[in-house]
Amino acid sequence: MLGAEVHAVDAGRYTSNSKSIEFGPWHISFDISCILPSVCSTKIVCERDDDQFCQFCIYCKELKIPHFPDMVFPKNILKLEHKNGAAISFNALDALRCVASTADAIEVSCAEAWQEARPSAEKPKRPFDWTFSTNYKGTLTNNIVVETTDEAIDLELLKKREQIIFYHDLTLFEDELHDHGVSKLSVKIRVMPSYWYVLLRYFLRVDDVLVRSNETRLFHMLQTDYVLREYTVKEAEAKEINIPTAMMKEADDVIPKLPLRQKTMHKLIFKSPLNS
Repeated sequence: MLGAEVHAVDAGRYTSNSKSIEFGPWHISFDISCILPSVCSTKIVCERDDDQFCQFCIYCKELKIPHFPDMVFPKNILKLEHKNGAAISFNALDALRCVASTADAIEVSCAEAWQEARPSAEKPKRPFDWTFSTNYKGTLTNNIVVETTDEAIDLELLKKREQIIFYHDLTLFEDELHDHGVSKLSVKIRVMPSYWYVLLRYFLRVDDVLVRSNETRLFHMLQTDYVLREYTVKEAEAKEINIPTAMMKEADDVIPKLPLRQKTMHKLIFKSPLNS
């Protein structure tokens, strides 16, 4: 199992598939499991005041949004743990914490239809971003120092054909926006003989309206004491890029055509226990 929080209520309810690898000073692992239930699975237990909640109730209590994506994978977790105790992880709950709980969202005609199609008969009592847009960049432990940097990830190195010794692609959440597009967050890990590379991608397509991509890239070369992190935002209205909707189905096909709106680069430095 990974270092994710485990709740006793769910002990026998989730069958997960875990894999890991030791890579230099790193323990890299991922866990995959089933979709978040749409209702409380253990109502009697969750009504007790002892913090023993099912996964659905954990999400209800932790998040400030009135609806969740159609498909949330609460146990899909990628974690990279350094031998000094520093760790970087990626999970759906922390990503959804970053979804705006305000009305500053995409206002299109299908938004109202999307909400009316939800199982809940009542409309949300508070506004939120119905596209589930998130600027989540991963979850860091406190012993990681984040500094701005001009050092860029060597993209040419990433293009070189080398042996892949560890790889996986995890979906954290996905929603079809009531058949008006797609909102998806996924994370990929690739471990090569001399480095590891992570791509966290939030992709949004609102048909005939807008396309957006928030991507976080993390790169670590062995024998170095830091990770490079690049965060980019690309976005365009559908009419600006002039691509038929049928050709926007795959993120890899449309993202290269989107204009860059924002880019930030950071260096994640691991503090040793003696200096933390």
